[in-house]
Amino acid sequence: MQLCTEKETKDLISIQQLCVNYNIPQSFTDSLYEFELIEVITTNDIQYVSITQIKNIEKMMRLHYELDINLEGMHAISNLLYQVESLQEKIRKLNNRLNFYESE
Repeated sequence: MQLCTEKETKDLISIQQLCVNYNIPQSFTDSLYEFELIEVITTNDIQYVSITQIKNIEKMMRLHYELDINLEGMHAISNLLYQVESLQEKIRKLNNRLNFYESE
């Protein structure tokens, strides 16, 4: 859990507000944090998540509430998706290098 100053909260949303906006229990976000699926930032005893994580939280909500996947399954899926994205980035870089050498 990170700590930050009030000035740094501009790109953050409080977990309480997130739960109200999405109509989810705070226990769900607590569980996401416990399974290291989200990063929580604390300032003045208020927990926040970065707005850049909202897309990921929405994905986790769909997996859990629409597809009935438990937290262990979401953790496994998240790790697999990260590996796929990492491999796709490596392939893109290798293709760029290959194209560079082929064009000479």
